[in-house]
Amino acid sequence: MMKKKWISFLLCLTVVAGTLAGCGNKQEQEEAKSEKEASKETEGKDTKEGSVSGELNIVHYLSEPQKIAALDELVAGFENEYPDIKVNQESTTLENYQDVLKLKFSTGDVPDVLFGEPKTYSVFVESGNVADLTDYDFVDRVQQNTLENVKIDDKVYGIPLDVMANAVLYNKDIFEELQLDIPKTYTEFMDVCSKLDEAGYVACTAGYQDGISVGANFYTIFYGTPYYNMSNFEDEMLAGEKKAGDYPELKRALLQWREIMAYQNEDQRSINTDRAEQMFANGEAGMLIIGTWGIGTVSNYNPDGNYGAFMFPSEEKKEDNRIPITAGDTWMMVKDSPNHDAAVDFFEYMTRPDVNAKWCTTTKEMTILNDVQTPELPQAMQDTAAEIATGRVCNYTAGTVFSGQQFAAWGETLLTFAVTPDMTTEEFCEELDNRFAAANK
Repeated sequence: MMKKKWISFLLCLTVVAGTLAGCGNKQEQEEAKSEKEASKETEGKDTKEGSVSGELNIVHYLSEPQKIAALDELVAGFENEYPDIKVNQESTTLENYQDVLKLKFSTGDVPDVLFGEPKTYSVFVESGNVADLTDYDFVDRVQQNTLENVKIDDKVYGIPLDVMANAVLYNKDIFEELQLDIPKTYTEFMDVCSKLDEAGYVACTAGYQDGISVGANFYTIFYGTPYYNMSNFEDEMLAGEKKAGDYPELKRALLQWREIMAYQNEDQRSINTDRAEQMFANGEAGMLIIGTWGIGTVSNYNPDGNYGAFMFPSEEKKEDNRIPITAGDTWMMVKDSPNHDAAVDFFEYMTRPDVNAKWCTTTKEMTILNDVQTPELPQAMQDTAAEIATGRVCNYTAGTVFSGQQFAAWGETLLTFAVTPDMTTEEFCEELDNRFAAANK
């Protein structure tokens, strides 16, 4: 979602699934390949003209300029190679995404390709709306250690094009000006916040109006080390075995988030994430807590900016810290959609190494596919990759994740905490429990 797990992620509502059935298989895919090769030999062309024709309907909630540019580039390249296929894009917001899909499935206006993570939108999977991709050849192009992020019941339901991590972006020029070192512990991080504030800078920018900064900030804090130490959180909450207040790691993450809010811009609750990213790019702040998707956005606003990135240090021992990672921009295929063959061709196309390299170059994201060579990434992305390379990671969507009504309850409660300055951690836990109870009825 946001991305954005994330995007990402936070204001989705319950989905009432429609009815779709059937899906292509590996044999069908091989047959389609053979037909296309035969067509090429007959026509002597590099395009796939004559193999599949019709339309391809895509629904997504991408909003970042570099992501939209990458998708437009992807679609243009696909249409060039498949001139008999017309691709139609429908864009909506993260907040409205599930409602839009719900309406489409209920009215029969069924799309062919969806954006988003299978576990986040598991209601669609469980109701049979999303195709099982396990036996398709293009699945083998995805790095195997990340396939768990897109599996449900050991079946693959989505294809990620990149990997997302949550980190802290920092302005290297400001850090040098104030002679600040990269913080390795939580105490050091708060000390950096204090020194930035004293120097007249916003320590960290945020814009909680649209919910994206909610996920970026809290997920960075919570889904690193705290979650690493309590990986049964979702399972226990969904099973009703524990209450939110039973998790000291959750309360501690909320308290850290609240402490950081005190050093964020005063208008944090009235501006959106895009505005917060602009403020950081303009040099008004020393840091920005965000997912890696934000690196491209910030770089677009200020291509000459001097930015780095580091792992959020929630612990007092630097070796105990973990960086949250998950599959990034993920695509799902609708089961037995009206233009299924075109959708298969589209997935084949976007997972080609050369096509994925263009995607990652434009989005400024790290690839999650095998055998992909990309030009040099921004320094902040290189820093993030170096943090991941240490092995001190928390792959927080490899297991169970909240979905459906529980996902909505989780996101709405986090948003309430972000925009309600006097809400305590105890009140947060009570509200989350009440929302979960209502969702389970």
